[in-house]
Amino acid sequence: MKKTIGIIGGMGPMATVDLMKKVILATDAREDQEHIPILVDNNTNIPDRTAAILGEGEDPLPELLKSADRLTDAGADFLIMGCNTAHYFLPRMMPHLKVPFVNMIEETASFCAREGFKKVGLLASAGTCKSGIYQRALAKAGVEAVQPQGAAEEAVHAMIYDGVKASNPDFDTTAVREALAQMAKDGCEAFVLGCTEVPVAVEMYHLEGNFIDATEVLAEAAVQKAGAKVISHLPHKA
Repeated sequence: MKKTIGIIGGMGPMATVDLMKKVILATDAREDQEHIPILVDNNTNIPDRTAAILGEGEDPLPELLKSADRLTDAGADFLIMGCNTAHYFLPRMMPHLKVPFVNMIEETASFCAREGFKKVGLLASAGTCKSGIYQRALAKAGVEAVQPQGAAEEAVHAMIYDGVKASNPDFDTTAVREALAQMAKDGCEAFVLGCTEVPVAVEMYHLEGNFIDATEVLAEAAVQKAGAKVISHLPHKA
């Protein structure tokens, strides 16, 4: 009997759909009944996580816990959330959770270490970068994290907010492409897509690089925990 996944969603809505799609595509199934039961709470009332981390917005914890309770009450056996930045609030969430939680940040750091990556670029929102959640997890796993600086960091953040979240197909990604090229030149072996909108941006704007999609890492970990066979779509170091 497969376990039911509960997705704390709405951060943002398109990224929530992307996570659910990746769970389905990562499941080795030939018919409906072999897929994993998934419950989704697309809670768009959760305040902006980056704004909260930067001290400029409302605390998202109460709404995060509402979603967790709704999913648990509906029958979720364990929880996941696609928003990388929201994992900053996970230590405060954990004492209130009634079912296990699969941590995307830790799963991604573990994947990088298992594959033998020593230096990776981090593409994430300003809130995620400032929080240090990826840097700490990657350092603990023995992997150096490099993030865009200055105008390059602003360009990635703008791509997330003014591009994907704004559903803008014409967003100019020139500065982002230049940042990727510079980080690769500086020795980054791969790029961790550390914001749920960034994998969407990669597809939307046809960005190129050796990308480690944290959403995909989470999806595959969730499929395994749910008790199904995994079809992996993650890149492997040569």
